[in-house]
Amino acid sequence: MTENIKLDREYTLPPETFREGYLAYQKKFLLRRSYIFMALFLILGADMAFAAVKEPTNKLAYVLMFICLAFAFKMWYDPRKARKEMASTFSEMGGQVYRLRIDGENAEISTVSSSPVVEAFDEEGNAQEEDLPEPTVIPLGSLTVIEAESCFLLCQGREMFYIVPKAEMTGEELEILRNIGK
Repeated sequence: MTENIKLDREYTLPPETFREGYLAYQKKFLLRRSYIFMALFLILGADMAFAAVKEPTNKLAYVLMFICLAFAFKMWYDPRKARKEMASTFSEMGGQVYRLRIDGENAEISTVSSSPVVEAFDEEGNAQEEDLPEPTVIPLGSLTVIEAESCFLLCQGREMFYIVPKAEMTGEELEILRNIGK
């Protein structure tokens, strides 16, 4: 991937930008399903409330109403909890430096540095340094780009996503990212 490079940029990702990028990912792939299930549980809960008011001796209607309301709350809360945990985990990782390279056919995303040094412990408790992960190469045809206020979200399906901040980019670099997949 050394010839015909359109974009070669090293960047750090602030925690606020990560939160915004992860929210954009959730809006694109996860929140719609949660909101649909939340609405279904609220409708079922309202139906059970109507049944409980109509027949006050029907204890099962009360139980089912509270179960439906609990599941509706869970559908509302789980994405927020996941976002909070992901943001917390990311901020604990420290300020890593990443590299994004784009040529005519592929995008390559890699970790340039990691601070502190990535360490692993063997069974005896001895610290061992680990190598940085291999760069991820993604064909541009399978890459979806979502632009948020302060970042770009690069997605390959629902499984992989990368967040690239806009803050340090030039206008030309921003246009290259906007035109991926067009």
